[in-house]
Amino acid sequence: MQYAFEALKPEYVAQLARAHIRPECEHLLGISCDRLLHDKPVYQRIFGATGVPVAGLMALAEREMTGNLHCYLGNGQRLTKRTTIVPLNRGPFPDTEDGFVAGALDALHLDGLDQVAKATGGWSLQRFAYESEHWNGWGYRSRRIPSPYVFGGTTVQKPGKFIRDHAYSPTTMDPQLGTIAIVLKLFELDPSLKFADLVAPVDDATPIVPAAHPVIGDANIEWVQISLNKLRTAGTPLEVDGNCGRGTRAAVRAFQQAHHLVVDGLPGPKTVGAIGQTLAEAGLQ
Repeated sequence: MQYAFEALKPEYVAQLARAHIRPECEHLLGISCDRLLHDKPVYQRIFGATGVPVAGLMALAEREMTGNLHCYLGNGQRLTKRTTIVPLNRGPFPDTEDGFVAGALDALHLDGLDQVAKATGGWSLQRFAYESEHWNGWGYRSRRIPSPYVFGGTTVQKPGKFIRDHAYSPTTMDPQLGTIAIVLKLFELDPSLKFADLVAPVDDATPIVPAAHPVIGDANIEWVQISLNKLRTAGTPLEVDGNCGRGTRAAVRAFQQAHHLVVDGLPGPKTVGAIGQTLAEAGLQ
């Protein structure tokens, strides 16, 4: 079992207190959120089945596929095709509202977001920030910047972006809207969507330095990916990008299950040690 959220919660609270929408993003946010609100009944259906807040669902959908209801929530690929990127081999689903809902339920269950409402504390804005980063992966945390997937379009965002596979630019600003900017705008347009435990904003612009992940710590994720590829743990070879995203977590879970470890998808010290031992025993080091 991992306690990542509780360890990172103070960081998210501090970031959210300083997260104001950047003025140049207001116009795009308005257009995007008006479009998302048009489909509110669809997201309410998913909320009813999972407990994931409607505004959070809309933000993930906007980030993954610009709110296109003909796409799979987990990665933005078309509903009618079996997925070819992480998460792999999901679907196909009917190209209907029911199909979109079914695909969304599938994606949310894969990452455990349908269990958060049942957990102590349930959903809050800081929990949503955590789950957004978890959903996208921890690669930006290793670069010591707040994830633009979460904080893009806000005053918390810092330069830095993976511009393509294996290529990180420390000077590029991600132009996409982050999930927090989207939900904040949605709250403004439709107050009924507000989460519990909203963080009061402050004007202090003191930089926030992300903490190391409490389970992964300083693990070399690229080494983990290379090693799992050698062990053929993943059905499809992992991209060696240093990002502990959904594909890597799935491969780690498979390894952990096969080696009778705690199955949490995170390459902590025990898992990393077991991977190294398995490589040595197989003569793959």
